Amino acid sequence: MDKAELERIVKEKGIEWLIAALVEGSLGYHSPQHARKIIERALAGETKDYCERCMGSYGCDLFAMIEPDIRNMERTEKRNPDQFERIMGSVKRMSGMSPEAQQIAGLMYPTTG
Repeated sequence: MDKAELERIVKEKGIEWLIAALVEGSLGYHSPQHARKIIERALAGETKDYCERCMGSYGCDLFAMIEPDIRNMERTEKRNPDQFERIMGSVKRMSGMSPEAQQIAGLMYPTTG
């Protein structure tokens, strides 16, 4: 995965789709606000990230962290449209919350079904 592929995905599927992919892929670790910042940094050419998830699981490689979230969301969208719609709806609702409320919702995300 690289910046060009990420740009293609944003153009094809939209930024909200990608935000939802990161929130779902991280099981709520990334709030929608945080996911948007990560995406914006990647689109600006950044290749490293120092959040706990990226450092601990991906050796600070920003694109290595984003890629499996995208692939998993693509599979979910294709194989389980109902689950995909639930994810999109949940992340859309979270996106309208305050930053603090997004963090709380993120902590609860794995148990919300």
